[in-house]
Amino acid sequence: MGIEADLRDWSRQVLEVGSPHLNGLPPCPYAKKAWLENQVSVIETDGIFTAALKACAGFPQLGKELVVVASYYIPDIEELQEFVDALNDAFPQAHCMPFHPDYDAEDAGLEFLTDNDWESAADNLYCMVFIQDLRAVVSASDKLEHLGYYAAYPADEYDTLVAARRRRLTNEPHQHGATDRGSPDEDC
Repeated sequence: MGIEADLRDWSRQVLEVGSPHLNGLPPCPYAKKAWLENQVSVIETDGIFTAALKACAGFPQLGKELVVVASYYIPDIEELQEFVDALNDAFPQAHCMPFHPDYDAEDAGLEFLTDNDWESAADNLYCMVFIQDLRAVVSASDKLEHLGYYAAYPADEYDTLVAARRRRLTNEPHQHGATDRGSPDEDC
């Protein structure tokens, strides 16, 4: 199975299904609609750095809510994080987050993403860079926050995944750090 098919399967079986950890909300209440409306683009590449840079530069013209640049060729976790930090600095309108198989939802303490029977059917492990519009992500997060969605998040992951992007949008200083590694729920 290729990466895009694997992501779509994960979305159907995990992200789009109500979770008891989230008061019955799905882990990503926006995923199903984004896939149905063809608002997700998955770019599978051997060169994640070059492809992610190109996708960021052309993001507004792509007309998608989410672009996922994915690769079976996995760089060092710190190298990927530093690259994504640089993308966020270079493209302030974008919100980029990495996914590296050495730091996943279980490592982040996000049980609502791991408390299921889903297993990847991809040929090999892969890494990803998620690219979204920063304003749209913060707006979507604000709506979810009012529903109590983030109560299930550990405080450090909440700060990394939600508060940090809000600070970026309002031009508050952003601290790049080890917990910025991301998790598989970037579009929520």
